[in-house]
Amino acid sequence: MIRVRSLTAAAAGLLVAAAVPLVGTAHPAAASDNGQSVRPAMGWSSWSFVRRRPTEAKIEAQADALASSGLKDHGFVYVNLDDFWQKCDNNGFVVDDYGRWAVDTAKFPDGIKGVADYVHSKGLKFGFYVTPGIAKNAVTKNTPIEGTSYHAKDIADTSTAEKNYNCKNMYAIDYSKPGAQEFVNSWAKQFASWGVDYLKIDGVGSADIPDVQAWDTALRASGRPINFALSNNLPIADAATWRTVANSWRTQGDVECYCGPGSNGSGYPLTDWSHVSKRFDSAASWQPYAGPGGWNDLDSLEIGNGDQVGLTADQRRSHFTLWSMAAAPLLLGTDLTQLDPVDKAMLTNDRLIGVDQDGVAAKRVVNSGVKQVWSKRENSGDYVVALFNTGTSGNSTVGVNWSQVGFTGSGDVTDLWSGSDKGVIADSYSATLRPGETRLIRVKPVNNVKVSAASAPTAPSAASPGFAVAPYEYLGWGNPQSPTAVMSATGVKWFTLAFVLSDGTCNPKWDGSRPLTGGSDQSTINAIRAAGGDVVVSVGGWSGNKLGEKCSSASALAGAYQKVINAYRLKALDIDIENTEWSNATVRQRVVDALKTVKANNPGLKTVITFGTTSSGPDSTGVDMIKRAANSGLANDVWCIMPFDFGGGTTNMGSLTTKAMEGLKAQVKSAYGYSDATAYAHIGLSSMNGKTDDSGELVRLADFRTMLAYAQQHHIGRLTYWAVNRDRDCGSGSAGDSCSGVSQQPYDYLKVFTQYTG
Repeated sequence: MIRVRSLTAAAAGLLVAAAVPLVGTAHPAAASDNGQSVRPAMGWSSWSFVRRRPTEAKIEAQADALASSGLKDHGFVYVNLDDFWQKCDNNGFVVDDYGRWAVDTAKFPDGIKGVADYVHSKGLKFGFYVTPGIAKNAVTKNTPIEGTSYHAKDIADTSTAEKNYNCKNMYAIDYSKPGAQEFVNSWAKQFASWGVDYLKIDGVGSADIPDVQAWDTALRASGRPINFALSNNLPIADAATWRTVANSWRTQGDVECYCGPGSNGSGYPLTDWSHVSKRFDSAASWQPYAGPGGWNDLDSLEIGNGDQVGLTADQRRSHFTLWSMAAAPLLLGTDLTQLDPVDKAMLTNDRLIGVDQDGVAAKRVVNSGVKQVWSKRENSGDYVVALFNTGTSGNSTVGVNWSQVGFTGSGDVTDLWSGSDKGVIADSYSATLRPGETRLIRVKPVNNVKVSAASAPTAPSAASPGFAVAPYEYLGWGNPQSPTAVMSATGVKWFTLAFVLSDGTCNPKWDGSRPLTGGSDQSTINAIRAAGGDVVVSVGGWSGNKLGEKCSSASALAGAYQKVINAYRLKALDIDIENTEWSNATVRQRVVDALKTVKANNPGLKTVITFGTTSSGPDSTGVDMIKRAANSGLANDVWCIMPFDFGGGTTNMGSLTTKAMEGLKAQVKSAYGYSDATAYAHIGLSSMNGKTDDSGELVRLADFRTMLAYAQQHHIGRLTYWAVNRDRDCGSGSAGDSCSGVSQQPYDYLKVFTQYTG
């Protein structure tokens, strides 16, 4: 059985993320509220390898490789075209009729929109490049500013040159002049019409703050969500400003060494260890400014082509580790059409990606010569600790006390590069590292250790998550695991057992065939309760005969629900209303009226109504259901959406889920007249782990962490998923009912959600 729905996303590519605050250091300024980059961006950029000779064919080849290699499935989704897409003459940039840079059609015969469309067809997102100012050719020709009566000469400050690395000949814009903002607006709208999802504005310094602010305004007004990145070597003195207007900012100059044999130092090697290791100090200095909506950009990740990039394997692992500990954007600079297998294994290590995508920038706690230790505390209460030998010769033993990390006592240690369990280690940790080598570990404090106040998360982790988590387990297929074994392995206490259906009449049975009492299902529930847990029973689902349709009246349906409640003395009931039951307005009203009766007859019973959604929240049917319930006086406890099967092939499911939840919250708040806090307490989500029913759609562990952060911020009523049966690696089998379809350890997804306390 596959849990499918017929709803699709509102529009592919409109990936507006809710701004989800995460645990971390307090910031000196609020992050940009443009809704972008809740987590650091991941993808590929043309500058390091393609550099000054981009073409349509080269960019599309990299997009092909990003998708076919599987990197897309691990979250690498941006394909960013950097500089040298423009056409130049002796006076600088050739411009269009409105003074904007013209595309070099010899390189891009289908135009930038053609490239963006191709990238989007692969389920990826397209990034682009610009610098501040207005081109000399626009001023010389005095081109009009689109949609206004103004011209280029009205806004240009010809006494001031803007930095540009390609055609040069850029003048500053005087933003006190009318038409200046409108010029940038017209450019941003052009980029949006081409399908740009990410825009890098390069050559930015303190003097360019007006340009950055103008571009921020323009992108917000463009009609398209666009991730806004600043480059390069931005002054830290203006960090508070960069945070308010952009989603990332380059903290240093280029990571490339420009020491290759080609023109302008192109070709291999792309970088060297000195260019990477210089990032340790800047990452430490900029650490306080990183957080959801705005990230410290350490430049490209030069992993993918083996040793020829200029780094040893140890140095490449340290490179990735530092970027992940800093929660920096992960934008690959290598040739993805020639992926080295060792490097591919590095880049598809979801444990490393998870460290980056947790959204917490680590602090440096040891800095002694070549020895460095970095640490951060995630919202689960676990610590992630990285040890480095930054030297180029000689082994070095690097150590750290747990008290420096943030707690005392013992910690249960896992090596994140290998995934191996290192056991419980008391007081401190050390490792002898080769030159350029790293050790990255996750540490779970044990034995009731004392945690320092400075590192404590905003909410404690849950020892035994209850009704709010209650993952689905389907006992009818997929070689279901023993629930008590799951409880022992994860700490979860409640399960949502699925599904009770009609036996062809208004009579409930498991899967429409197995009796409620006296069989294996009741034995399973008894075992869960004997182990200290409890259950929610789910009525409905996509397939089979539905009680809502087979019962001819609300009173008859209430009687069927009551049989289920009585069979197990239930404290909670989930009505999973889908397919034909969902699409029938008469049945929806029947369900509402039946639940009113059931709640009146069973004081304290919690009811959940679970249904499909679009990426923007409930569709018209969902809105109708919520309004019907409110108008009928049904005090439903949790409105729970299933945020998957959006149909766009996207892998940014954490961001889409938070967006859908905000849409749900707005509808519940409006229908019931709730406050924001009360509305959040009455909504929930039931995600899907790993591959969903839609080809190309993938819910990653990083997406689950995004959902967890959202739940912890807003204290939502339910945080669960479909299903425990699927929370394991497929091995030699295939994705489907019994496994996630992604590389994972058993219950990796559930272990994220069990951190939620409600």
